[in-house]
Amino acid sequence: MLKLRFLLWMLGRLLKGAWRKDEAFRQKLEQQPLRFVIKTSDQRLGRSYSLQPNGIQSTSGDLDQADMKLVFNTPTEAWQTLTSKDKNAFMRAIQEGAVKVEGDYKQLFHLQGLMKHLKV
Repeated sequence: MLKLRFLLWMLGRLLKGAWRKDEAFRQKLEQQPLRFVIKTSDQRLGRSYSLQPNGIQSTSGDLDQADMKLVFNTPTEAWQTLTSKDKNAFMRAIQEGAVKVEGDYKQLFHLQGLMKHLKV
C-alpha cells in the first residue's frame, strides 16, 4: 500500500513537471481542464488531481466535484495495473472489473492523451 501511495504522489509531481516544461500539455489543459481521482474501493487510499490551465494541484483524498474517478478494487490491483508495461493492461483491468470508471468516461481518453506528455 505504501508503494501505491508513493506512486500516486509521484504522478502529481510528474504532472506538475509536464505543466512547467511542456507548452502542448498546457494548451490541452486550456482547451479542457480535468479534475480526477485515483482511489481504492475501500476508501483507504486515494489521491485527487486538479489539472487547470493555471497550474496543477495534487492532494490526498477524494474530490466531490471530480470529472472522473478511477476506483480500483485493491491497492495491489492498482499497483499492478498502473505500473504494467503492457499498453492494454488498463483496458483489460476495466474489462475484468479490477477498476471502475465513475463519472464522464470520455475524460479517461483525455487523461490518456495528457499522460503521453509525462517524462518517465
